[in-house]
Amino acid sequence: MRINTKCSLALHILIVVAVFAKKNKMTSELIAKSTGSNPVMIRNILGSLRQAGIVDVQRGSGGATLKLDPKEITIWSVCSTVDPASLTNLMGLHPNPSQRCPVGRKIHALLKEPYCAIGKAVRKTMEGCTLADLLEQYYQGLPPEL
Repeated sequence: MRINTKCSLALHILIVVAVFAKKNKMTSELIAKSTGSNPVMIRNILGSLRQAGIVDVQRGSGGATLKLDPKEITIWSVCSTVDPASLTNLMGLHPNPSQRCPVGRKIHALLKEPYCAIGKAVRKTMEGCTLADLLEQYYQGLPPEL
């Protein structure tokens, strides 16, 4: 009943790339140091983000850069890229309610509409927050010299 951690990891990757790519070659090893994840996981997520047209990744010598303007990258676009089933699995239904119970027979149908509304609200909120918003918040917390 939660969104996979791949989403927060992908957002972390994108923020690191946005902040440091102009001065450093953003390899999976370097990004892994910031995220606390292993470079293979970083490469897999970068691959998904590359296929979605969010980042460019230079093969061989390495180096990831943003392909889109941060204002065009929403939390929704990132999460739906790295974990397409995240919203579907946000609110899970228990699989075996008793069909002999009057509540058990109807519980899935009863919960379908409110769960769908919750999913739509979550998606709308995620679509309303961009990488640019996150970067703005990041930079507001930094000393002026950066």
